[in-house]
Amino acid sequence: MPDIYHRISSQREQMSKSQKKIANFIIEHPNQAPFLNVEGLANAADVSDATIVRFAAFMGYRGFPEMQLALQNAMQEQLSATERFKHPSEEAQSEDQDLYAIFLRDQANIQETMEAIDMQAFHAAADTVINSKRIFILANRSAVSVADLLHYHLSFIFENVEIVEPSDRAIDQISTIREDDALIALSFVRYSNHTLRLFQMAKDRGAKAIAITDGLSSPLLTAADYSFMASSKSPSLTHSLTAPISLIHAFIALIGKEKAADVKKRLRTIEEAWRDFNVFSNFKPPSA
Repeated sequence: MPDIYHRISSQREQMSKSQKKIANFIIEHPNQAPFLNVEGLANAADVSDATIVRFAAFMGYRGFPEMQLALQNAMQEQLSATERFKHPSEEAQSEDQDLYAIFLRDQANIQETMEAIDMQAFHAAADTVINSKRIFILANRSAVSVADLLHYHLSFIFENVEIVEPSDRAIDQISTIREDDALIALSFVRYSNHTLRLFQMAKDRGAKAIAITDGLSSPLLTAADYSFMASSKSPSLTHSLTAPISLIHAFIALIGKEKAADVKKRLRTIEEAWRDFNVFSNFKPPSA
């Protein structure tokens, strides 16, 4: 992650309301912000020119020009990391190229996600889940598919995993959360208000709050004990869930490694049940 975005993330809690407006604009418009002057950035973020200058100093730069250069370098770094990916409508000459662009964007999403992970926090979040009395998983809209996958795999490891229903019953479920529980929330642009309010409710009740989201401007971050970014950028009509799925695979693998003995014991029990119910097909392809 480029240095300026690290600075924004690490200093966000100390920012004033106006400074957060500037930070949000920079994060949400990474290709526009680097080329705005003081007045342009002030108008875009709806703050005064003086606030922009003070923001640059607050971020540790010697002035606005140095911060602007940092933004431009960050954009250049981003372009290099994604092989200077552009929207297919700008350069693709065929439908095949459009499709290849999607694969390339997914590759870049995984790379960006991997590079952004704070491994110390990743291990700490895994330990939090392992030591929790109950584990709740919360998501809405497109994030539900990723949450279902996380729930499915964690249920092989733990008996105390509960997915929060995307309905009015969710309030009843969250109202039972205690300090010895953990909640994992998943939310991607555009962020669900339902998820945000329930996440804050769980945090207020003392639960350990883990966020899996897709940007430093995500409102989940303000209530999260641990947060992990999974890039969901896409040149198509829908956001990509490739990197979020890759992230939860890594998270499950880490937890599974820590709980290896329990996992083996639980899988033996489940395998016996699968055999008793003849769950899997014994089909064998005919020999040539």
